[in-house]
Order: sequence, then C-alpha cells, then structure tokens
Amino acid sequence: MGVFKTYDIRGVYGKEIDEQLVYRIGRALARHLPARTWLLGYDAREHSPSLCRAVAAGLIDEGRTVTGTGMTSTPQLHFTQVHRGFEAGVMVTASHNPREYHGCKVFDGAGGSVSYEKGLDRVEGIVAGIPAPERVPDRAFPEIDGIGEYVAFVAGNAGQGRKLAGRVVIDISNGSAGRVFSRLVERLGVEAVILNAEPDGRFPNHDPNPLKEESRRQAAAAVRGRKADFGVVLDGDGDRILFIDERGQGIENYFLSCLVAEDLLASRPGAAIVYDLISSRVLPERIAELGGTPVVSKVGYTPLYDRMVAAGAVFGAETSGHVYFTVSDTYYTESAAWALTAVLGLLAQRRLPLSALVDPLRGRYAQAPEINVEVEDKEAALARVEAAFPGAKIERIDGLSVDLGDCWFNVRPSNTEPLLRLRLEAQSADIAAARTAELRGLLGSR
Repeated sequence: MGVFKTYDIRGVYGKEIDEQLVYRIGRALARHLPARTWLLGYDAREHSPSLCRAVAAGLIDEGRTVTGTGMTSTPQLHFTQVHRGFEAGVMVTASHNPREYHGCKVFDGAGGSVSYEKGLDRVEGIVAGIPAPERVPDRAFPEIDGIGEYVAFVAGNAGQGRKLAGRVVIDISNGSAGRVFSRLVERLGVEAVILNAEPDGRFPNHDPNPLKEESRRQAAAAVRGRKADFGVVLDGDGDRILFIDERGQGIENYFLSCLVAEDLLASRPGAAIVYDLISSRVLPERIAELGGTPVVSKVGYTPLYDRMVAAGAVFGAETSGHVYFTVSDTYYTESAAWALTAVLGLLAQRRLPLSALVDPLRGRYAQAPEINVEVEDKEAALARVEAAFPGAKIERIDGLSVDLGDCWFNVRPSNTEPLLRLRLEAQSADIAAARTAELRGLLGSR
C-alpha cells in the first residue's frame, strides 16, 4: 500500500511523500471522483502548506475548481465542505503522527471519508500511471475563512442555549485547532487556559498524540496548578480529544463517551449510539441503561461513520479519541469542540467533579493495557486462539472477539505492520492478568 493507508494517505516527508507525489495524487483524485468543486485545507506541519498547493495544482490541471481554507482543523474543513456545498475535500495532515510524517485525508460529496476500500486503492493505481513532473506548477485559487460559521455551528448545536460552567485547560499541542478553540470558549463565555496555541509543526512541547502519557503531562500539571475543573489535549489536526479530570488523570474515551451519551440521550431517548468493538463493555451497558441503543462497529473512521449513517445514530465514539455527532438526517460531523461543549454543559447540570462521574464507570471492570504482539502468520495465530476456547462466544467483526464470561477480549491484525493487537477486559484485575498471560502464550509472545 505504500503511503496509501487504510483510511488516508501518509508517509515520511522527503522519503515517502513529497510535492511531486501529492501533485500526482491530486490529478488522480480528480480522475477517480466525480466531484467538480473541491475544498482544501492543511494542518500546522512544516511542509503541509506546500503539499496543499501541490494537490491543488493537480486538481486544477485536471479541470477541477479548487478553493482553499488555509490552516484549519480537520473538523472545521469537513464542516465547511458540507455546509458550503463543496463536492469533495482534502485535508493535508498526518493527524497525530510524529512531525516527520505528512499526508492527506480525503472526503467525498456526502462528507464520508474516502478509505482504501472506498477508492484510495483506485487512486493509487491511477497515480502509478501519472509521470512525476520536473517541477510542480504553481496554480492560483481563492481562499475562504469558515471559522466564524464553524464556531457558531458548534456553539449553537452543542451549547443549545444551556448554562455552561467551569474552568478548563485546553492544550492545542501546537497543532492547527488553536483559533477554533480560542474563539469557541470566548463565544461560550467559558474561563479557559489555552496551552501551546501557536501552530508549530515541529511540535516542540510534546508529541501531537494525546493518547501518549507524556503528551498529557503539561495539561495535567496545568489542571492541578490552576485548580481547573478539567482539561483536554488535542492532536495535530484537532480531531482527536482526550479529557483529563480535575486530579490530572487522563480519561479513556469510552468512559468519557458515557457522559456524552447521558447528555444526548436526555433529549433523544431511544437513539442509537455507535462505539468501536475495542471499547470497554461499560459503554454499551451505560448506553442501554440510559435508554439508548448501543451499536457496535469495526475500528476506524470509515466503518464507524458508515455505521452511524446506517443506524441513524446521534453519536459515535472511537477508543482513539475521535467523536462524531449527528447534525441532520444526511450529515454527520466529527467534532472535538462539540465534545468539549457537551461535557461543560453536563458538569454545569450535575454539579459534581468530573472524577466523580467517571470513577464509578472505571470501577466496573478491569482493563488490561493494549498489547502489540509481533506475529509473522497472523491468521495462524488467530486460529490458535479460536481453537483454545471452543465453548466461548466468538465474533469476527474485526479480527477475533471472544467472550469467556469472566473476561472478554479482541485480537485484530494491524493493517500496516506484522502485529496483532490485543485488548482485554475482565471482571477483576487478577482475571485480567491471568488471561493476558495465557493469550500471550497462545500468540507466541513472551
């Protein structure tokens, strides 16, 4: 697959991806997708502006009409594309990856992601037949700024005229979402301490992946030092969000999503909520307790988004920190800003510390950390696991999901590496430790 990954295009700049390749990708996208009008934006990475100009040149040279929206967050680009009626969009970003990575996310006319299975495989084939230019041409195109519309959209939908309260720390991670969150908290009248708001693709303060513990330390210290009610850490393009409670402890997205579900289901009883299959069992249980309909999905942006559309869901959550909301019968949006606003509203209503809402959820079961096991023959390893538990409830939605009663786990292959990823949850920490050791042996890991 090279730089063409399962859900996007991504590689190390100068070695795997550059302006010449992205220009060819722009031309290939134009040939594959029927869209005539395209909206383009980019994140804070060092070479993203020039890569954006290159993909624009490729599209324009194929006769497409291109409009830019400058440096932006992925959710804002997605909203502006759909809101203003552009038939496709490209966000030049490598999301949460380290600074040397650059890439693109592609959105179709319905706002859905163009994944490898849904078209990037064909784009890859078309690129192979387009010769690299001696130099990438420079093509002019108009630019718009949709930040005002986007902030008004989030405040109007997530805020819903409710009282919002709290002091919050927001770590932008030197990514591209600083303007969005600064404008949003100002509009909402929320007291906020904003860290690392200056866009800097070198990511000098910490890695742009909020799931890494070291990426949360600065925000956690600020939450404790400023006596904030909670904090959030964003990734490089502002679509992943991780919450931190008032003690400075990170909150897994499946627990945080229980709170968002509570907020949404209060006004939409019985609604469907989609979660990925590596989430804690607490999330579907809590959705059902709140009167909602839990719907499971494979891991990843495209399958979860498509599952939301099929189920008519009001909310979707990935373990990785992505969150999705319904806007209309035909439009869904990923929005970290919406999640922030929803939690602010819930805290104002419940008048309890965030930890008091999360700790009872966290205490239901014992979660083992995700384990990556290097395996040459993934299918043979999965077959060994399946054979070891003949009486268990087993599903193959995404890899192998096994329910042993006192323990449940998922083993799924990495899309890009010779790895199997194991996620396990159990009735107790002792059971989790014992079952993890057993599965390590079955998978061939020490």
